[in-house]
Amino acid sequence: MKKNRIVLVLAALLWGLTGCSGVQVSSDYDQEMGFAGLHTYTWRQFPQMRGENGKDVQESNPLLHKRIVAAITRVMSERGYRRADPADMQVSYSYSIETRLESEPQSGFFGFGTGRYPYYGGLGVNMGSDIRQYDVGILIIDLYDSRSGSLMWRGKGSAITSTHSTPEKITVEVNRMVREILAQFPPGFQGRG
Repeated sequence: MKKNRIVLVLAALLWGLTGCSGVQVSSDYDQEMGFAGLHTYTWRQFPQMRGENGKDVQESNPLLHKRIVAAITRVMSERGYRRADPADMQVSYSYSIETRLESEPQSGFFGFGTGRYPYYGGLGVNMGSDIRQYDVGILIIDLYDSRSGSLMWRGKGSAITSTHSTPEKITVEVNRMVREILAQFPPGFQGRG
């Protein structure tokens, strides 16, 4: 009984640590674009919010939309870009949630117990694998050239997301994800923060 509790506590701790993993980011850009002359931005378009029949309630959350817009606006301002119309570039974003499965390799357990006369011992075998389902929030921030309308930079961030979280934790996670994505803009910028 005591061993089972220890195993359960260790499994919960390990699962909790994997749930706290950081944001994975990547970016792509038009290599012919000159980014040095960019100083102003405006919003290109906001994503269409899904209705009640949408795929995921978290994706259609207007409160989440407000947090993402505020975070992008704040980080762009901190980086020296200001909103203007007309502007050098246009900003847009999209957010989605993917459900993923993670499995551990098959594991086995073999046990043997002994008894005393007139009772007999026992033998136990357990084979199986652990499967875990989790949700990943994916935020894509796109920057377009205002003159041509062509995509010049795309940043993507993904992180494990919680279905039930507090507004404060959601805000912290959105801010962290936006900051880490935009740390890669402009290409070659080394001031991560």
